[in-house]
Amino acid sequence: MKHPYHLSFYKPASTWYEALPLGNGRLGAMVYGHTAVERIQLNDDSLWSGTFIDRNNPSLKEKLPEIRRLVLVGDLYHAEELIMQYMVGTPASMRHYTTLGELDIALNQHLPFATGWIPNSNGCEDYYCDLDLMNGILSITHRQAGVRYCREMFVSYPAQVMCIRFVSEKPGTINMDIMLDRTVISDETVPDERRPGQRVRRGWPTVNVDFIRTMDERTILMRGNESGVEFATAVRVVCDGKLQNPVSQLLARNCGEVILYLASSTTNRSEDPVSEVFRLLDAAEKKGYVALREEHINDFSNLMWRCVLDLGPSPDKPTDERIAALRAGDNDPALAALYFQLGRYLIVSGSREGSAPLNLQGIWNADFMPIWDSKYTLNINLQMNYWPVEICNLSELHMPLMELLGKMHEKGRETARVMYGMRGMVCHHNTDFYGDCAPQDRYMAATPWVIGGAWLGLHVWEHYLFTKDLNFLREMYPILRDIAMFYEDFLIEVDGKLVTCPSVSPENRYILPDGYDTPMCVSPAMDNQILRELFAACIEAANLLGVDQELTEKWLEISQRLPKDKIGSKGQLLEWDQEYPELTPGMGHVSHLFACYPGKGINWRDTPELMNAVRKSLELRMEHGAGKKGWPLAWYINIFARLLDGEMTDKLIRRMLIDSTARNLLNATPIFQIDGNLGATAGIAECLLQSHIAVHFLPALPVSWQEGSVKGLRARGGHEVDIKWKGGKLVEAVVTPQFTGPIEVVGELLKVECEGSSVPIVKTQIGFMFFAEGGKAYKLTPVSNT
Repeated sequence: MKHPYHLSFYKPASTWYEALPLGNGRLGAMVYGHTAVERIQLNDDSLWSGTFIDRNNPSLKEKLPEIRRLVLVGDLYHAEELIMQYMVGTPASMRHYTTLGELDIALNQHLPFATGWIPNSNGCEDYYCDLDLMNGILSITHRQAGVRYCREMFVSYPAQVMCIRFVSEKPGTINMDIMLDRTVISDETVPDERRPGQRVRRGWPTVNVDFIRTMDERTILMRGNESGVEFATAVRVVCDGKLQNPVSQLLARNCGEVILYLASSTTNRSEDPVSEVFRLLDAAEKKGYVALREEHINDFSNLMWRCVLDLGPSPDKPTDERIAALRAGDNDPALAALYFQLGRYLIVSGSREGSAPLNLQGIWNADFMPIWDSKYTLNINLQMNYWPVEICNLSELHMPLMELLGKMHEKGRETARVMYGMRGMVCHHNTDFYGDCAPQDRYMAATPWVIGGAWLGLHVWEHYLFTKDLNFLREMYPILRDIAMFYEDFLIEVDGKLVTCPSVSPENRYILPDGYDTPMCVSPAMDNQILRELFAACIEAANLLGVDQELTEKWLEISQRLPKDKIGSKGQLLEWDQEYPELTPGMGHVSHLFACYPGKGINWRDTPELMNAVRKSLELRMEHGAGKKGWPLAWYINIFARLLDGEMTDKLIRRMLIDSTARNLLNATPIFQIDGNLGATAGIAECLLQSHIAVHFLPALPVSWQEGSVKGLRARGGHEVDIKWKGGKLVEAVVTPQFTGPIEVVGELLKVECEGSSVPIVKTQIGFMFFAEGGKAYKLTPVSNT
């Protein structure tokens, strides 16, 4: 029986935003799915415009005391002047991500690539497109002139190639034109003035490449240079018909089967990208499509089937019709389960061991100069991309982020030394492929923020908490230590407290009594919350590794002197050191709620009053229009899950599906950012299982999900968890710990069994505890069911 985790459609994508993503971490493709003239837009994760540049501004060291003095006396107007002059990187922007190009394929067409061509499916009948999220294979079938054609494609991680296979039911009926190109991807069309009734793409395409030529009758190569980064991509054709070589493109004629292999590389990956591409193509051709397909399925599906959410049967409709029905008021919980699996699919497709981490668009960016540079924004977006990996059982796919942190280590040490004259390492609110840590942009509400590296460092600790991998912790600990060491030097004493100065609460502004608006402040809530958790993690890590006892004593003292969270006049959590009028009360960023999620410093057990303030803060933001779409909405889902509110999680997940998704369920309305998808995936998991305090089953189950099950979630401590529920209540949970030791569970007492025998439990203040042996499965059921 066909599983429900498919994206399916009865028509091709009309725009890039509706195309379907494929990838293997390094090579990404957006497939339109057209039948007559197809466009497959391509990315290489290592193709960034330019190599590393040293942007550290050495003039800051001398001016920092004056900047601090101005901030502390309240002269923010002049403090901002000095920051914009002396604290910005030079140049102000780091390197940006860019697109690789496109593979264009025409089937049985006359002059398919004449100037102005657009992807189309002229003459197509009986079209069906299906992306199997569990094995990463995209299939398209259609009829043309009475002949049935089948196309199948995937991007292989083991082989590092994209594979496409066309088959016709009638021999000799495939006549294919194959072209590589690198021009602006635009879906805008205009009437063709010279051919009434037809349309052409807007603008005149300019090729951004140095070389596109066939190397022989079955291989075409494209190569170029992006400001010092050389790149290459090539396509190899294998068919049962005739091949022709007009040099500008490849032609396959009178075929019943055509197989394409595509590979790419850059000088960020290999000394000779052309040689590397041909090595990959030769190896793929030698292995053959059938073996590559089997290898890919084993690799991909083993990751995808680790964790599965079942929310009931799926309607027998294509995905876009299901979204439309939900918008019309239908109830379709299974669509949320599909969305959840898509989030995991995007991670498996976009973040593999040895790849770069997922940036703002992952490896699915169509622009030469993408919005926000498609790089790594560290005041929420990169971190949100990796919120799902541990709880959703993809822990090893966290490694690209750790490897980026490794690149940032020495760069951040240099930034700390050159710009601040301080020890340790620092990173601001952005980084790039090369680990650039200097301030980014001339944007007062973000540029001077020095906490980005600290937030990334907490991902090291989260990975340890979920895996208990001491070898990993030992390897990464020097980075954590250097991050903490910078703040030893950077924090200054004001009224007995240790504070960050200058700082901002990312991207938000408040209004001064004279009407001037500013983001500039001393120790905003987010800084204090992140640093408390950072120092706590560093202390615990050092104790586990048996090192740095003197440092841990100092870190404990520092963390105790950080300003505490405060509650304002409306019962809200204060974002700044005092209560100011907000310039944008509907701000999407809820930086001051970090300690509720993804942090744990504010929680229902230890700080109930602050949890109420978190709720009030969210309500105030939403009253002013925040949280309607994208990554802010995803963040709010997670926070309401931590607030144990199944009514709000239900409402917000539904809102995400209705208002913040294109037909392919991507967070692409109107701008594609992958963090919205991945943050919401984490939020769905957080509704079903939490473990920041203890193992907590169904803490914020969306109220409309009355019946369902989830298998393969992970809890901190190294536990795998399966859960079943009915009528909105727990029916059964199975916990399989990786390690031997006690497990604490939140809530009412449950019966615990292992291998048919009852397991003793001990009541605790928040639930109960039992002792478990690593590798054994423990079934927990309500006492009333026994």
